[in-house]
Amino acid sequence: MFSVLPFFNILNDSTAVKGVPEQMAGSDIYIVLIVTLIVWGGIFFYLLYLDSKLKSIKKKVETFRRK
Repeated sequence: MFSVLPFFNILNDSTAVKGVPEQMAGSDIYIVLIVTLIVWGGIFFYLLYLDSKLKSIKKKVETFRRK
């Protein structure tokens, strides 16, 4: 019969990742941080791009209304 107890032991074992040096295991948080910063940076620059496009559309609408 299949037992799930060894599976739960793997989940609780902090050394379950084999073959990864101790120094590399701590750098995972930096990879997550870099990816998160890239995503937020992309959102920020996209919003700046949309803002500039919106300003140009506002100018076009104002000049159209004046005519």
